[in-house]
Amino acid sequence: MEKLTQYRSIAREVIDEYARYKPSYGQSDMSAVYDLDRDHYLLVSFGWNGDRRVYSTILHLRIFEGKLWIERDETEEGVTQDLLDRGVFQKDIVLAFYHYEDRKLTDFAIA
Repeated sequence: MEKLTQYRSIAREVIDEYARYKPSYGQSDMSAVYDLDRDHYLLVSFGWNGDRRVYSTILHLRIFEGKLWIERDETEEGVTQDLLDRGVFQKDIVLAFYHYEDRKLTDFAIA
């Protein structure tokens, strides 16, 4: 239970940190979105770039079966190192954006 509490805190901390960044183009904002009942943590970008609407999920983390799943990562540097630096064990990070078979080739959790 302690690990779950820690991973929830880390997920919110990471999303909040990225939400503070202001996109370098257009009139768009970043917003942290949490579903604490289902352990989903998202960073969403929305607004306008000239006459074009901007809406995108930049980052989606979820906690499932005691592991932190990276469902989507459109950050410039990648969020994996941020999680490791905050104490998430490598064996508890699932790179969900990779196909199941490809995950076997990484040093991270398969599922």
